[in-house]
Amino acid sequence: MEEKILKKDMFERPQGGLFDQVLESEAVMFMAKQNGIDFVFFDCEHGAHSYDRLHDLMLCGNAIGMPSIVRVPELSRAWISRALDFGAQGIMVPMTETRQQAERIVQYSKYPPLGQRSYSGGAHTFYGPSGHHSENMAKANAKVLSIAQIETVKGVENIEDILSVEGIDAAIIGPVDLSISMGHPDDVYTEEEISAIEKVCSTCEKYHKGFGVIGSEKMLELFRGRVNLMVDLIDAHMLRDSFAKASEAYRKLY
Repeated sequence: MEEKILKKDMFERPQGGLFDQVLESEAVMFMAKQNGIDFVFFDCEHGAHSYDRLHDLMLCGNAIGMPSIVRVPELSRAWISRALDFGAQGIMVPMTETRQQAERIVQYSKYPPLGQRSYSGGAHTFYGPSGHHSENMAKANAKVLSIAQIETVKGVENIEDILSVEGIDAAIIGPVDLSISMGHPDDVYTEEEISAIEKVCSTCEKYHKGFGVIGSEKMLELFRGRVNLMVDLIDAHMLRDSFAKASEAYRKLY
């Protein structure tokens, strides 16, 4: 099967993903693939994922052409290296706010000459034969998405500094935390917040970087034609809504 490369595909048409917080089954990767989902976004900041399961899920996903992105819980070499060694096509670091943080994201996620990622074969090379280091590193640098999550006022203020860093490939908005940072935690649609998101979107366009939103269909609609990575589908919400719908149907039969 031809490998799907999000870093390239997201500029050809918007890519829509499943945000996975609780589901840990290879069947999810197959069902996502069969139903036209473009990627699975594993949340290791707020989700319930173990690293041994991520290894198997992403290895399976890559084998069938269902790429993964991992939101790591913090900016650290250990978290980023392991997610990429297990086969993630992208990593996203939450609460990115400064150029220095962006530079560290690149340092940990890209091989030389762009960064200083430590080399290891493994799931990301499908456990192929040893050697071919230069070839594997070049392929990884061309494929891996290094993403800054912008979800604070400070991150918006410094977006030029963040996106001007070579090796940062995209910025993804977290509207809820951004609204909290702005002091209106229950409304992500204030004029102030939409203006801030517009600033991030415009700066992504200026630097030819991907722009993404983890938010509702209404939020995505505001940036129709400009958003590259769309994340509205959240597994925990899907399960909750399905349970509520089933419960309501049962009650009608009482």
